[in-house]
Amino acid sequence: MDDLADFEFFEIILEDGSRKLRLPDKFASLLDGREPRELKLREAGGGRLLCDVEVVFDGEGHMYLGRGWDQFAREYDVQRGHFLVFSYDGDAVLAVKVFDGTMCRRHYKHDDDDDYDSVTIKEEDPASESSCESGSNNSIDSGGNNSIYTGSKNSTDSGSKNSSSPEMDVDDAPTSQFTVMMRQCHLGAKQNQYLNVPAEFQVAHGYAERSKVVLRMRGKSWTVNLKHNHRSVGHPRTSLRYGWHQFFVDNHLDVGDTCFFRALRGGDAGRGEEHVLKVEVRKRDGTFVH
Repeated sequence: MDDLADFEFFEIILEDGSRKLRLPDKFASLLDGREPRELKLREAGGGRLLCDVEVVFDGEGHMYLGRGWDQFAREYDVQRGHFLVFSYDGDAVLAVKVFDGTMCRRHYKHDDDDDYDSVTIKEEDPASESSCESGSNNSIDSGGNNSIYTGSKNSTDSGSKNSSSPEMDVDDAPTSQFTVMMRQCHLGAKQNQYLNVPAEFQVAHGYAERSKVVLRMRGKSWTVNLKHNHRSVGHPRTSLRYGWHQFFVDNHLDVGDTCFFRALRGGDAGRGEEHVLKVEVRKRDGTFVH
């Protein structure tokens, strides 16, 4: 199954305590004639730790993770509204990244890869959110509409420009990535668009000292100004403002699309270095923007 190596897809958890998880029909069709009886799941940051999960098919050809899935979900505290990204290695192993209601990826500590009891969750900052309005519920619509949680003058040129500098490696630190599903407030009237940046991410990358960031996607760059709204309690809320409109227009973003933001290495705020976020976009139908 080497031709399926690095095949990726995502699932949004719609039900609590489900003993089965349906996988995309496209993934099932690509396995046609060589369907495995079971798959091994591992948390993407968990090294060798594997969980055997039964693969079942219904009478209509839909593919599910069966027995063993509920154990994996319990051990990694997978809950309704969580967003899971699966990567298939071509050899019956699925690596899983878990994003929770803060829109940030969960990271787990594995003291002993041979024992599931050793898995503990590193809790995210509860203030690490990217909702459209302060205090709004970051929840998934129970109807399955993918409406989850899960931001001077205009920016330089206020539009896209070809990036001439080579792309640096992305930073894999827990606080160097976050995910946002597009809602109407992110894509509304031009003067009112914004995207809130999770608090933990802001602190880790010195956003209080920054006035702008650069979004990089498909070999192009967009400079976006940051707006800081001070609050009586906690850190200021920082959002992407001027320049964000041009980014989503140029990349044809729509409600229900999901943006994955990852910081590139470098960009020290204290040294006045430019902070660059690599962005990947997954459309509502599961395809990536290339």
